[in-house]
Amino acid sequence: MGLIYARHMDRALRFATLAVAGTSTPDRPTVAELQDDLAALLGEMVEAISGVRAAPQRAHEVRELARHPVLLLRNGLAALPRLAAPAQPPSTRWGLRPDERVRVDDAKSIWKGLVVCVAVAKEGLQQQAVHLSDGERWVALGEVASLAEVLAVSRGDVLGGLGLPRDAVDRGRQAAATLAIEAREVARLAADGETVDGDGWMPPRPGSRVMPVRAVADVPAATANLARLLARGDASTTDLLAVTRVLAQTSRASASALRAVAGTAMGREMTVDPGRTSEMFGAHADALARAVTGERANLAGLTPSSPWVLAQGRELGAAGLPRLRELAAHPNRAAAAMPHLLGYADALPAVSCALRDAVGRLTTTHAVAVRDRSDDAPYPWRPAHHLDLVPFLAHLDTAAEACRRRGARSAQAATRDACVRRTDTPTEALNRALVQRQADLRPATPSHAALTAQFDLPRASGRAIGAPWTA
Repeated sequence: MGLIYARHMDRALRFATLAVAGTSTPDRPTVAELQDDLAALLGEMVEAISGVRAAPQRAHEVRELARHPVLLLRNGLAALPRLAAPAQPPSTRWGLRPDERVRVDDAKSIWKGLVVCVAVAKEGLQQQAVHLSDGERWVALGEVASLAEVLAVSRGDVLGGLGLPRDAVDRGRQAAATLAIEAREVARLAADGETVDGDGWMPPRPGSRVMPVRAVADVPAATANLARLLARGDASTTDLLAVTRVLAQTSRASASALRAVAGTAMGREMTVDPGRTSEMFGAHADALARAVTGERANLAGLTPSSPWVLAQGRELGAAGLPRLRELAAHPNRAAAAMPHLLGYADALPAVSCALRDAVGRLTTTHAVAVRDRSDDAPYPWRPAHHLDLVPFLAHLDTAAEACRRRGARSAQAATRDACVRRTDTPTEALNRALVQRQADLRPATPSHAALTAQFDLPRASGRAIGAPWTA
């Protein structure tokens, strides 16, 4: 990646973070022109990176988002209605911009800085495009998609103050909402790290991200891959409950296999104590079993499932678990599989931390529903309060702590790799700002049953809706 592009894209991402988090009232006509310029620049950058040209006149179905995500992003940028006709050349319209984000004083300065940095980054990208590898192209594409999402979510703040007809405002909001979905999908694919290969910029089939388990030797790699898929952040509550159950069963089967090894002469001569590792597996399995047993009937998801997380969990449960259970009846085979069992132990801290972080992420984004068992509940389910997930998260913390305390040879290193840390990189700062914006737009999660009202009725003063009559 060229220095010109890297430097100015870094600045653009920081300006975009200010644009998302800004609270000042924008100068809507000027910001509208700058947003139109940004849409054109981002479209040219997508075309320079991927070679995909815009075809906005073609009608696309929803399933096309999974087959041609970059094409839909390019079309979304091209189809975004222009809000203002440029009355002056861009060089004049971009004047008096701040050089650094610390010098901004209003929304107009933020958008000027963002557009100018993107324009310079585009020039640097077009000069280096032919020399970029597939990985570098996806990195650049993810950054462009993040900026396109900022443009889409900020469009509504400008549409309402331009005096446009109602139908034009509705079309603009619809186009912006579509662009936000397309940009978020491309940014998610770019963050995967193993998305690209082949022509057409199409993501691979869902099965190509799943590690098959054809033998016990494949269990550690499949478990590590499950941790990576959980860290993507698209798993639903149902997925996490299913994965928790599979991991509990896998750890229990591994504990049984190691107990069989510990009772043999070969196990007593080993450098690694099978009994101690078996205790770690047992503690891990007990914590996860308590978590899934106590909460599987009380929690539900409000987001779609991840096909990759489900497929990898099913691969572990359907192909890996029977093979691990067979080892308990054959101590010699279990002793021969000892390196693979230790490899599974090494992968447990990473997947346990990723599982715990995934549950915490769903709680923060209000993507969990909890069964309401109160007498006056109008509906059987309600949005989950963060206190509702405390027992579940406590069991997951216990499982992760068991791996760290007694576990594997590389437990601390694996835990460091799996934990989600806040960094100062512009891309992650922008992603946090976008997530926070979505959380701020949602109402506060109630701590009790929603839509429960009180009425002053005869003989039933203060009776809640749906409550039984009392004399």
